[in-house]
Amino acid sequence: MQYFLLLIMLSPLTVASQNNPDISGALMPLDPVFTTYENGFSSALAVKHANDGSGRLFVVEQGGRIKVIDPNGETESTPFLNVSTLTNGSGERGLLGLAFHPNYANNGYFYINYTNNNGDTTIARYSVSQDPNIADDTSGLILLTINQDFSNHNGGDIHFSPSDGYLYIGMGDGGDGYDPCNRGQTIDPDDIQNNNPSNCAADNDFINAGGNPDSRALLGAMLRIDVDNPGQNVSDACGEGVNYGIPADNPYSDANNDCGEIWASGLRNPYRFGFDRQNGDLYIGDVGQGAREEIDFQPATSTGGENYGWVCYEGFIQTPGETCSIPTAIDPIIDYVSTGRCSVVGGHPYRGPESTWQGTYIYADYCTAEIFWAVNNNNSWNQADLLEDRPGTIRAFGEAEDGRLFYVTSSAIVEINDSNYSDIIFENGFEQNTP
Repeated sequence: MQYFLLLIMLSPLTVASQNNPDISGALMPLDPVFTTYENGFSSALAVKHANDGSGRLFVVEQGGRIKVIDPNGETESTPFLNVSTLTNGSGERGLLGLAFHPNYANNGYFYINYTNNNGDTTIARYSVSQDPNIADDTSGLILLTINQDFSNHNGGDIHFSPSDGYLYIGMGDGGDGYDPCNRGQTIDPDDIQNNNPSNCAADNDFINAGGNPDSRALLGAMLRIDVDNPGQNVSDACGEGVNYGIPADNPYSDANNDCGEIWASGLRNPYRFGFDRQNGDLYIGDVGQGAREEIDFQPATSTGGENYGWVCYEGFIQTPGETCSIPTAIDPIIDYVSTGRCSVVGGHPYRGPESTWQGTYIYADYCTAEIFWAVNNNNSWNQADLLEDRPGTIRAFGEAEDGRLFYVTSSAIVEINDSNYSDIIFENGFEQNTP
């Protein structure tokens, strides 16, 4: 294992107060430290913790493997889970997301999001085996399958909300460009476009395998499902509705035959999103078409039903070439020009041990590996202020159990902290990170 420590001095930044990201603009010099742990990962794209007190990190590889980093910084030789035969990890397909049940320490359940060998989104539940570092690969239970129109814009991220305990699933618009099937604005399966153009039609292989063709209306949306009460409130389900339930307070559960699973709509490709672990606010990184990248925000007090405007709007502007209008569309809190960059990577508000960073939202651009920070100053968010420009590409962010923040490259997991905070990240002979 290689170990690198890079200390980078930055200019003073506006940072959040201890408990509230709505601050008045106090200045605080930050002294970020980036600590890289390279463990031979292959196409890593997520890092998660199990919230079980073990201190482990779980690294998701796009090809279908999940690997465990133990509390000493060593990667277990045997993968935690290997579903490489179930998916084709190329392009924007593969094993894309991982979430541990809030009660994982007791029930051993975790959930994955992958595109199956036909390219369709699959949400499945697995269980840990008697060995805490190895899952039971025979325990897979498919909860939901969603028919994909094209090979790209699969979203992929999944998280349990710290506020309500439901599973949130970020779904892209089904792919190609400019949402030709209008998935971002379809919440009623009666409005599904089948033959305009012809490649928007349902896949017969998907239907013959038991999939619901109405699931195409779930694309371009944030979904919210109940994994603990299967079959509950599923009369308006656009998925199979057998191994999951729909929360009774979802906005479309009993309205106009709309898809009950949908929590918010109008998204293009919410590749990575994250919750504020302290208050439950939701931050969605939605990848743009080519003009703007955006961060959408939903407060924990939301009752759902937000429409973030795709395909009519991209960031704060009208999508180039589009003339449609959505009067109720919700503006993002942040956007930036895509030119010279390519894809926003949504992150998390920092809630780790460093007090001066509390509530500061950290996100990045996939191609340039620029890491940005933002805070809400009197209801105004600063736009794409640079924290640091890193080498390579950034594919995701993740948190440890104690809130320490990491970003993910294809081969490495990198912690971001502050040298004013003394932290032994991993013991077992590794250098102690002290100012």
